[in-house]
Amino acid sequence: MVMIPPTTVLVVGCGSIGKRHARLLTEVPQVEVLVCDAREDNLQAALAEAPGSHGFADYREALAAAPDAVFVCTPNHLHRPMTIAAFDAGCHVMCEKPLADTVENAQAIVAAAESADTMLSVGYSLRSHAGLRRLHELVDAGICGNVIGGRAMVGTYFTLMCATTPYRMTELNALIIDYTHLLDYLGLLIGPIVRVSAEAATLGDLPMMPQPNVFSAILTHESGAISQFHADYVQLPQRSIAEVFGDECVLVYDFQEYELRIYERDRPGYQVERVVSARDDIYRVQIREFLTQIHGDMLPICTAAEGLAALQAAMAAVRSAQEHRAVALDEL
Repeated sequence: MVMIPPTTVLVVGCGSIGKRHARLLTEVPQVEVLVCDAREDNLQAALAEAPGSHGFADYREALAAAPDAVFVCTPNHLHRPMTIAAFDAGCHVMCEKPLADTVENAQAIVAAAESADTMLSVGYSLRSHAGLRRLHELVDAGICGNVIGGRAMVGTYFTLMCATTPYRMTELNALIIDYTHLLDYLGLLIGPIVRVSAEAATLGDLPMMPQPNVFSAILTHESGAISQFHADYVQLPQRSIAEVFGDECVLVYDFQEYELRIYERDRPGYQVERVVSARDDIYRVQIREFLTQIHGDMLPICTAAEGLAALQAAMAAVRSAQEHRAVALDEL
């Protein structure tokens, strides 16, 4: 394992994901952790979860402490100003997903990242999931033959049950913004998404019903492959599946069972690999690889351009559902 040189990391935004990053960063030798949140209760909770960290209520004061890197874990509309301020302060940036609240703001972040002397990675944590990495490895090895398509599905009423903030109930299309993860990894596994045809609805009779609570889309990829995206705030217990298929093999990963099933055309039945990836371990991998990246030993796990592409796919899906037509990403 590569040793990380002495590094000061600022985590701004101490909601659930910010506190997790701060806590796990304290596990890394030679990393000093700073935390920042304008809400005193969030700040104190982060300081309690990250022993030895130092707290700030003001972002400018935190940047004045000269961190080497900033983890931007604030609400999406703050990503653009906070990321650009971090670049201006000479910091590397890990920006939580999605990259921004709008395509325009994400494009501004991409432009700033391209002109900065420091690096940016977008926090699509599923790229650090051992199961998806194994799936990606098999696809890259050519086991599927010609990749024809795939599927990404998550159904999770449980997310609403354990939410600590109300935005999913108050913000239109929070569902697809929450699960741009799926669009990101479909693009990673199958190739860039170029066109989206989507439908959205609010269905069922449940105590909590965001607008919408069901979102499904057909995605056309640059290669011509066709994949399916589905997310809902209905299913309980939670279910999540990733699938890639070609003319030689089908690969299916079940996130709840930690099970990868391999169906090869010329073999009876299927093979099973158990690939476990605990939640904290996913973030440990993401953090260590980001720290290795900023010290010059590897490329970003997810580039600014890739983060923009995932957001464009999500916004194309929203427009498609609203206008009842297929939407190309280059329209945005």
